[in-house]
Amino acid sequence: MSKSRWTLDEAIAAIQSKEPHSGSSVRLIRDVHSSVTMREAADADGILIDMMRGGGFVILEVDDQSDCAISLHLVSRTANGEALVESNPVQGEVSATLAQELTKESADLVDVLLSTPIDASALESKFEGSRFPESHDPDEDEAENLFAVPTAMEAVGADHSDIRELAVLLGTIDTWPIRYAISTRIFPADAARAIAAGARELLSLSRQFPLSKQDKLDVLHLLQDVKPVRSSEQLRNRISTLSRFDSLLEKKLEAPDASTTFAANRSIATIPLKMGFYGHPDNSYGVMTSSGVIVGWKVSRSGALFITRMGLAGD
Repeated sequence: MSKSRWTLDEAIAAIQSKEPHSGSSVRLIRDVHSSVTMREAADADGILIDMMRGGGFVILEVDDQSDCAISLHLVSRTANGEALVESNPVQGEVSATLAQELTKESADLVDVLLSTPIDASALESKFEGSRFPESHDPDEDEAENLFAVPTAMEAVGADHSDIRELAVLLGTIDTWPIRYAISTRIFPADAARAIAAGARELLSLSRQFPLSKQDKLDVLHLLQDVKPVRSSEQLRNRISTLSRFDSLLEKKLEAPDASTTFAANRSIATIPLKMGFYGHPDNSYGVMTSSGVIVGWKVSRSGALFITRMGLAGD
């Protein structure tokens, strides 16, 4: 860096220079600090790369009159010392206090999601009633409602623990392309391209995975279609197959070169990029992080936040 790290006041000045708003103030959401490992991984251009290289800030802009959030700003600067600001307006009416809570809780959730292997119990505790949601539509794409428990499985007489294990496996494998993306050096510069590469790698590994003679379908088809499961025994066989495939995927992420890059990228993968309120009758809020995870939230009558669903951007 040609200069020492920016101060918060300098970051705020950069925002005001780009998008001057009268009658607004700012709240600091996150102070991103660089590290040796992060700097070694920062070998391209882009706001996340520059945050890794020299640090930066995530800042919430608030309308002083309504006390509602206006925009989320990511602020850093290039290797030449030039200001770099990426801004996304907040959709709908979200109070400043709630916006701060939503961004923090979403970051914490995604951090849990990025653990290898995923801590399913910690993840489940974030949902309403500390239970994964149910998928009521048998045709629902799992990637649009990650970790949803397929309610159709209840009709086969299976134990709830088996149904939950199936949901965990489906969600874990559906989100593997994101964790793979974070283990690559291109993630900070082009997260979408890195995740697409992860999806291709998932497909490649699935084609190499040996299935039993009884299973003539490929693994990814097994992931997406639980309707052929007609008995608790078939469900346990499905779980066994997916567990073996999941173990293969986890070993892929344990490679030394992958784990080092993963550690450098993980801290920026939870940064909130977009947020909004999606109105009545659901009264739901959504936050999208830089890793492409979309988290749906609601506020309980007691004022506590709980997750309604998770999805992947672009699905």
